[in-house]
Amino acid sequence: MVSGSMLYIRFGKGFRMSDYAVLTAVLQFRTRYVIPTSDIEDCDPETFIKDSVTCNDVEEFSQLCLDENIIDTQLMTEEEVLKLFDRDNDYLSGWSREKKLEWINNWKEERDD
Repeated sequence: MVSGSMLYIRFGKGFRMSDYAVLTAVLQFRTRYVIPTSDIEDCDPETFIKDSVTCNDVEEFSQLCLDENIIDTQLMTEEEVLKLFDRDNDYLSGWSREKKLEWINNWKEERDD
């Protein structure tokens, strides 16, 4: 359907040229930690390393990116995306509307091919 000079397309629900496609994903890593048992005194080594990692007391030994899994996708209006921006990036909520939209619209990953 054409309205004026803007093209409007329908995908299930209404879609306007100013809408944004939003994807939520979870990125998972396998992380390993290593502690020499000679540094563990008076404690079960497996319990000690579990407690130490839980308390963030151990440096990372290695990591492997397992994959990024898509959770959901949705279409949002500009206003909805700006609200999402403020909620997800509360430390940047003081940016002007224009600066937020400039950042959002600069979505393409730069590659050094």
